[in-house]
Amino acid sequence: MEEEKKATQVSEEISYTEFEQPPLPSWIERNGFSHWAVAFGWLFVGLISFQVIGAIVSIILIIPTLDSFSDPQVVLEALTQNVNIQLQANSIGQFLVIGLASYLISKAHTRKGEHHEFLRLKTAPNLVRNILLAVLLMVSSWGIVGLLGWLNINFFEWLMGIFPGLSFFQDLQDQMLEIITGFIKSENAMIYGLIYIALVPAIFEEVMFRGYIQRALEKSWGIWAAIIVSAFMFGAYHLQPSNLLPLSFLGFIFAYVTYFSDSLIPAMILHFINNGSQVVYGSLNPEFLEAGTSSDVPMPWMLIILSVIVTTALLLFMHRMKTESDA
Repeated sequence: MEEEKKATQVSEEISYTEFEQPPLPSWIERNGFSHWAVAFGWLFVGLISFQVIGAIVSIILIIPTLDSFSDPQVVLEALTQNVNIQLQANSIGQFLVIGLASYLISKAHTRKGEHHEFLRLKTAPNLVRNILLAVLLMVSSWGIVGLLGWLNINFFEWLMGIFPGLSFFQDLQDQMLEIITGFIKSENAMIYGLIYIALVPAIFEEVMFRGYIQRALEKSWGIWAAIIVSAFMFGAYHLQPSNLLPLSFLGFIFAYVTYFSDSLIPAMILHFINNGSQVVYGSLNPEFLEAGTSSDVPMPWMLIILSVIVTTALLLFMHRMKTESDA
């Protein structure tokens, strides 16, 4: 009887290993591509597609408001004056390309049914605690962000002195700031600004950069290289050379918080708080936006030193918590 039972167990083990196939690897792995190369390729194609779709949607939305649209100059002037339509088109482009397309392409990097886990588009244990730590980390880092912005502006002004052609990027950034400033001064700007400038990027940019790009790079290069490179790519994505360092540092904070919490939700909340606080403060204090950025602004050095100390301590504390939880 005992021998019959053993024979049955052996038979079940053989049938399991013989007939149950392991899950197929991802499409990218089956075809011999590198995760990082596909991610870089999509970033390039996606950002071009985003600009093209945004321009097409802007024209579609502005045409019904025009008496005549045969003259391209008339259409361009109407778009320049109607910032609300530009922001609507930008939001549609963010949804279709930055968010939805990145979400769909992530499936090529994973086995069937695992793309939500891949993107960290999920809740996770201790989520509320991790969100509170993440908010504290971001607030403490604002002094560092200000210092990096000041250093970035000084360096970029020095570069423009050597290469005058770089002033094109500064002019473009100033035009963008002028458009946003004019919008925030308009009626109901705070409500629409929180939607277009805070909520939409907080969701869709996080799906692309901390969800898709960071995770694809993790598969090729490991976590720390993925955090640093995806942060720099996030800064470069905004096409603001004089803000590259502070934007990249914010990208680093968002990326580390995503890794620490194993969820995209805390980074989305931080992104919304960062953008939303600027919308609210700018709406209540328009002179803040009109002042712009300058290398002549005096730096609050004591606040910056405190920011460096607290931010470093929080990062070390969170790293220790992460190491212990993974052990």
